[in-house]
Amino acid sequence: MKDRAMKKSSLSENQLSAFSLYAGSTLSGISFLMQLFLSSPPNKGEHIFTYYANQILLNSNVSMLSALFSFFGSIAIAFGVFSLNQFIQKKSINPLMNLSVFLFVISSIGFVISRAHDLLIIWGSPSEFSNNMMVEFALIFSFGLFYWLGIAVIAYCLKENEFLNNNFLLALSIVSIFNFLLIIYTIFNVDPYDGSTLVPLYTGFTIGNILVIFFCFLSAKKLINS
Repeated sequence: MKDRAMKKSSLSENQLSAFSLYAGSTLSGISFLMQLFLSSPPNKGEHIFTYYANQILLNSNVSMLSALFSFFGSIAIAFGVFSLNQFIQKKSINPLMNLSVFLFVISSIGFVISRAHDLLIIWGSPSEFSNNMMVEFALIFSFGLFYWLGIAVIAYCLKENEFLNNNFLLALSIVSIFNFLLIIYTIFNVDPYDGSTLVPLYTGFTIGNILVIFFCFLSAKKLINS
């Protein structure tokens, strides 16, 4: 009787984890697409942070909606990955996986804080919106280092456990490491008046986010079937 109760509890936990990954990746995906299609790169010579702040102001309602989707999506995915780690640890204890998930969860909270600056830009003084945009970028860069490093190690650990397709997890790990290095490169080479200096990072983030969304959906499906 006790075993049946424990099995039922474990299945419910897997379902909740899967739902969080499904919901989180959907909301984050919508937010990502909204940003992708509603913004265009600035012209050379135009101040990057002022330009993006103006884009947020011009699409204020859509920007707030995108930020809200991002808030809920990031936290839902963080919980889903946290629960996924618990599922993996029951099979085999992996301290490296624990560390990588910790980095992922902390950075996900950091992304919520960074996206909150969209609201500050919309509500705040026009004289401050450029500075708020710079702070948002700085937070994305700093937390992004731990985010992509965490994903890279998570994918590697799951590959060792053969949790999903090995080639897919390897690709996710490589792209994540590449994004980690791109952030470092961009920090030292970004020109506030040349939007092209952000293009490599923007491209890497786009590819990486698409892979993360697929990872969430595949992991959710795996959890439901486990």
